[in-house]
Amino acid sequence: MVRIEIRKAESSDLHDIANIWRRNIKTMNTPSDIARLYHYFGKYFIIAVIHRGGQEQDTIGFVAGAVRDGHGHVSGIAVEREYRRKGIGGSLLRRLYEEFYNDGFERVTLEVRKSNKEAIRFYEGQGFKPVFVIHGYYADGEDAIVYEKRFTFRDANPVSHRKGDR
Repeated sequence: MVRIEIRKAESSDLHDIANIWRRNIKTMNTPSDIARLYHYFGKYFIIAVIHRGGQEQDTIGFVAGAVRDGHGHVSGIAVEREYRRKGIGGSLLRRLYEEFYNDGFERVTLEVRKSNKEAIRFYEGQGFKPVFVIHGYYADGEDAIVYEKRFTFRDANPVSHRKGDR
């Protein structure tokens, strides 16, 4: 039996997170950078683990959240290529939204490479809206689009705030 578990990351998961980050995200972040981010914002690190039968398990995705200028921020998210388009990325984000919402944040932001059309479609499908562009944001000179998603506290559940869920 195969089962996907979405749970908070532990420090013992950092090696797997760093490897998934390196394989799937084009940034200059090192394992030390990721560990430092976890040290400050560990409660906002969520992972996806696949369980196959007995005890065998592998980390197949993560989302790394942080607090930036008084709001939630997605510092990184990745799902291993063979597990994409199965709802895992959305599940990771929804779990992170719960953490941000429960801590009283009204919005969450992220940056995405202007050329990353697959990620842009994913974020827009999750209810993110483009806010502005940061020219030359990435080390290779590529621009980043800043996206934002707002929560409303009159709503009982922030995880339902995807495009078309209203």
